[in-house]
Parts: sequence; structure tokens; C-alpha cells
Amino acid sequence: MSATRVAVVDGYSSGTHLVKELLDRGAEVLHIRSSPTLNPYFEATFRPADYAEDLGHDPDPAVLAARLTALGVQHVVAGTESGVALADRLAHLTGLPGNCPDLATARRSKFRMAEVLRAAGLDAPRSTLVTSAAEAAEWFTGSGPATVVVKPVHSAGSDHVLICRTAAETSQAAAEVLGSADLFGRRNEFALLQEFLEGPEYYVNTVSVDGRHTVVETWRYTKHRTPEGAPIFQFEEPADLEDPTVGSIHSYVAKALTALGIRTGAGHSEVVLTARGPVLIDPGARLGGGVLPWVYAKLAGHSHAGLLAASITNPAELHAARLPLRFEQPIRYVSLVNHFPGTVRDQDWARRLGELPTAMAVAPVARPGDELPRTRDLLTSPGFLYLTAATRQQIEADYRTIRDWESRPLYTS
Repeated sequence: MSATRVAVVDGYSSGTHLVKELLDRGAEVLHIRSSPTLNPYFEATFRPADYAEDLGHDPDPAVLAARLTALGVQHVVAGTESGVALADRLAHLTGLPGNCPDLATARRSKFRMAEVLRAAGLDAPRSTLVTSAAEAAEWFTGSGPATVVVKPVHSAGSDHVLICRTAAETSQAAAEVLGSADLFGRRNEFALLQEFLEGPEYYVNTVSVDGRHTVVETWRYTKHRTPEGAPIFQFEEPADLEDPTVGSIHSYVAKALTALGIRTGAGHSEVVLTARGPVLIDPGARLGGGVLPWVYAKLAGHSHAGLLAASITNPAELHAARLPLRFEQPIRYVSLVNHFPGTVRDQDWARRLGELPTAMAVAPVARPGDELPRTRDLLTSPGFLYLTAATRQQIEADYRTIRDWESRPLYTS
């Protein structure tokens, strides 16, 4: 039997893990670039040797779709966020399994997402788009929310996300967004303003096949804010699956995915559990980034990337998995935070972190010689690691050690 032939659009970041899982299952993988250039952060993760062919970038999706058909491609999938729109478009043009083309913008634009969810009878953040700092201040003053979140319309990785409590802060944050490009190199023509939602924040990873949504895992975020209002990831832990509120999140997410036209592939949905119920704030129609799938497979039997690959090459593997994932012992994903801008001197810090009693895996991103600013988003984090042990107390002790080390220069000189 011939190998399943899969085209991956932007096989960067989490896309590298997907490609490995596809190759492990005997698939043949081709690569497509959604744009001729990309942020160096993502380009650095590309592994050209993993692909049977790199088709590069073609500005005409119809021409590219014809090539995919001629090559016998059976599935088109996004590797990371920048590839979502083109993967959807190519799936539609080739007649391959994909998501509803009419709702493509709602799966990328957080403003359009909110409109679509409300039209479907689901809760969504109050939002507006602005093209100037003055408009932002005016909306803050007249809209009612005591606190707003300002971000790019297509933000990812907490890029340029700021939480604001005054009109002046809102105006300044909007000016920052409008004066910048997003993570994928596109200029921000609009700034998105949303009501700040109070409550614990979760992400729900899913795999969808023919419109049926399967929850793979649910984790709860813990964050803190910088003095400027940027939310900084501290750590994530698996949600308590026995908690009925987690069940309500799963029910809401399934309805939201359907409303947003997601029928095929991965979902990474970020949800705030407010006093009025779950509210989706970020609809990722792709894998979550910044993870090590082998950790999940070792401790819970499967990973999000592995199950997405299974849905493409062997759906029976997905259907047979015991889901949502249950981890055999406590685990914590820790985001590393740099407080001292400077040059990364070496990676001795990664060795030290790896020697902590509960450290399972360390994933350094910052390399010797890199200029590392103070952490304010995904791109400025030195990396991440997983802590796991028989008790949460053991994990907490090592976590406190990490934060103590970071209170003095750990990564830079």
C-alpha cells in the first residue's frame, strides 16, 4: 500500500513535531511556505531533511492546489499558526478534507471570531477594532469595561498583548500595536480591544474528524503581569477532569469549534472561565506550540501532535485512545522568564535546570550569543521545561528554586 501523502503548510515550531509523528506513521510529507520569508524565530526550527519535497512559496493558491492534486496529496494541514489560512484554502481548492471556507477569517481574526460566536448564541468577549490611539482611548472611555486587553487582530504567543486600566494606557498600547508587525511579519493595520475577562484561563487541545470534535487534553494557565500590563506565562498544569466546570468548558469548546467551521484537524482553544461561564478568547485551528510531545506520550500515552497525525494516517488509533489524557503523576510545564536584558553567555543554565530533582525535560530556546531582552512574550522567553514528581510539593519546591535563580542574572551577562 502506498504511503499517505501529506502537505504541511509552514512546518515550523509545532509543525516539526507533527512532521515527525507523520513520518513515524509511514507518511510522505511535502512542505509549503505561506510566505517567502518568516520571523527568524520560526525559520530556525525548520528541518528540510524531513520532507520528500519543499514546494516553496507560490503566491497563487490555485496554481499550488493544481500541483498538489498532480502530486497525489491526500491531506493538507497547517504546521503552525501562519499556515492556517493557506492550508484551509488549499484543502478547499483541492477538494480534500478541511474546514468551512466561508468562516476562514473567523478562525484567524479574534474580532470576527467574537461576531461568529455571538451569532451562534455563544458567549464571546466584547470587542472592537481601532485604527488609531485616539479611537482606542475613546472606546475605553465609552464602552464600559474597567479593564481592556489590547492586542493585534491576529496575535499569537502573547505578542504585543497588554492589559490596560486607563484610557491613557489603552491609547499607548494601541499605538504600540499599530506601529508594529505581528509575529509573522505582517503590519498591524488594526488593534483589537476586548473586555478583560476575569477568571482562570485554560487551553483545550482537540482533534476533529468530519465535524466530530475529540478533546485530547485541557491545561490551566498561571500568569502574572509585567508593570506595563503584559501577561507573562508562569506555568501550566493539567485541569482536574473530575471538576464539572471543566466539563462545561469542553461542551462550550465543541460548540465553538462547530460555529467557527472547524471540521478537520487540530484545535488549540484558549478559554477563560468567567462568572457567566466559559468564553473563548483565542481560536487556534492548529496544534499548540512550544511543547515536547514525547513528554505527553511517556506520561499519558499520547500527544496532541501524535493524535493529529493518527487522524490523518490511521483514524482507528485516535478512536482507540483513552481521552482526554490522564497523566500518571503530577506534571507542571514551566515557562522560563528573563529579567535581565543582555547577551546569553552559554547554556550552563539549561544544565542546572536539568539537574533539578523533578526536571523531566528542558527545552532551551535562547542560544549562546543571542541578545535576550526582558521576557514579555513567547519570543523573548529563554525556553521551557517540564517538572514531574510523585507529589505537587516536590514540584513546587523546584519551581521556587527556578524563580529564585531567575531573580539574579541566570541567562545573560
